[in-house]
Amino acid sequence: MSDIASRNKARIAQQFSRAANTYNSAADVQLDIAFDAMAYVPSHYKNGLDIGCGTGRISQQLAARCDNLVAMDLAFGMLAYAKQNSLGGDPSICWLQGDADCLPMADNSVDMVFSSMALQWSDNQQKVMSEIARVMASGSNAILAIMCDGSFNQLNDSWQTIDSQRHVNNLASAQTWYDAAKSQGLQVTMQEKQYVTWHQNIRQLLSSIKSIGANVLLTHQYSTEQTRLESKNVFNRHTLQYLETFYQQKYAESMQLPLTYQVCFLQCRKYPPTWD
Repeated sequence: MSDIASRNKARIAQQFSRAANTYNSAADVQLDIAFDAMAYVPSHYKNGLDIGCGTGRISQQLAARCDNLVAMDLAFGMLAYAKQNSLGGDPSICWLQGDADCLPMADNSVDMVFSSMALQWSDNQQKVMSEIARVMASGSNAILAIMCDGSFNQLNDSWQTIDSQRHVNNLASAQTWYDAAKSQGLQVTMQEKQYVTWHQNIRQLLSSIKSIGANVLLTHQYSTEQTRLESKNVFNRHTLQYLETFYQQKYAESMQLPLTYQVCFLQCRKYPPTWD
């Protein structure tokens, strides 16, 4: 793994760990998306894996449908919160720190993989899907809800009127994720859905992103300038006022600011190999 990729992962883990205590109260749309993904989960399975379990809200519901569940997250802070708040310390759940790009699981070891709003943080879709396919047993299912290109489009557009710097992460398209899953020999069905949250002002909108830990801007080359900008408050009052003015003029409805989440739902199934 490159130094840049390692640095990005460390920043992601740190930011989500910091947000563990505020996540549940702020992550309403994330919960809606996870519930929609849960509708595709089989009624019962033996060994499951929840990638990006966060505070464990969904992990506890997944655990009710299986004998054993590994609930995994990159952020130690999220895992600590999830374990501390799991109902009765469910013994069927194993809380595990791990990276979706290199799953700490044996080959063919799970019959259900679940992930909601986590995989978009990987910059290597082929690697992620290769790892998911590797740990899936023959006949198993993977249900993946992934934030895609088109998300935060209003915010990105508004920022571009202020400067040429990137303030919103570039996300892979739904088609890219679909192709990555298909390339691993999985049978794949995909649906796409938009979710829109509404906010009174730009500060509330930006806070909705920060409160869940999703305000990490990934870098693709090491830059001391980027590091400098991260260390200072780039959201000064003048900048925020300009951003809000443009956002209001172009996108507001009933004085509310919309923020769009574009999500693809992948239903993947792994079949045994056929021999000629």
